[in-house]
Amino acid sequence: MTTAAVTRTPLTGIRKAIAERMAQSHAQIPGVHVVEECDVTRVDLRLLLAHVCRAVAELASAHPLFNAHVVGDEILAYDDVAVGFAVDTPRGLVVPVLRDPLAHSPEELTTQIAGLAERARAGRIAARDISGATVTVTSPGRSGGILATPLINPPQTAIIGVHRATERVVAVAGAVAVRRMLNLTVTFDHRVIDGAEAGRYARGLRAVLEREA
Repeated sequence: MTTAAVTRTPLTGIRKAIAERMAQSHAQIPGVHVVEECDVTRVDLRLLLAHVCRAVAELASAHPLFNAHVVGDEILAYDDVAVGFAVDTPRGLVVPVLRDPLAHSPEELTTQIAGLAERARAGRIAARDISGATVTVTSPGRSGGILATPLINPPQTAIIGVHRATERVVAVAGAVAVRRMLNLTVTFDHRVIDGAEAGRYARGLRAVLEREA
């Protein structure tokens, strides 16, 4: 009888921290998902993540529970918006933070995103740059997949997913047209946010993105 070779890798560092937070999220947060189709035909896809971050910031005042933390028995709703965005690095997922996205143009935000992502992948990200997020946006569509259901990053109450854009034949104003569509997911903490409110929030995000286009 032969013994198969096994490679043992300790669960340490960033990977261990990710494992602990995702296990906490899965065990403690009843995350529920709302999906909206969004027409991004006229959006410059190089600026898409910036547009989404700005849309999240724009909706924060009307939907404060989506810019909040759950700490113990309290909901902490923040006036300031700090949007974390997920970056795939050789050491695991890192979430740099964009502060006050509405104070910057999509082009400026895209430059900030690129710089933070580069530093994250190089292992040169500062602690301040990965702390204080009030909500998170993730873009799994860049790696593949037209739909995913990400876990919420505790103690946040929501995570927004931006998925791969594909050309589809759709009905537009009574006619048939080829449009570039993507799925936009809103995963929300059902302890503090009701489904109807999440649906309104998801439709609001779609409306802002399609307006910006």
